Amino acid sequence: MLCTVTVRRLKPGTYEAFREAVEPTYWPAGLTTIKILRNGEDPDEVCTLGELDMSAQALEDLRDTPELLIAEAERLERVTAFTEDVMVNTVFELADELHPPA
Repeated sequence: MLCTVTVRRLKPGTYEAFREAVEPTYWPAGLTTIKILRNGEDPDEVCTLGELDMSAQALEDLRDTPELLIAEAERLERVTAFTEDVMVNTVFELADELHPPA
């Protein structure tokens, strides 16, 4: 499993508009969930986590598809209107998963 991680500082008071803008219009196969986290001490700092049920190679292949390229460019253009700064933008691969004892 892969996880895209983007941490942004939003323009003050734009969370609701950002929330609408960040939702994809194209959900590629393998993108299972997008979670949006807000910093409790600074609600204009948000972290989006995209969970991808695919390999790193599959993600590389997906990044070259015209549908995704067009949809992501449009989505990022919408999101940029509400973003002051992008502090982190990367992809992590799941290394381990911990659960409480049964």
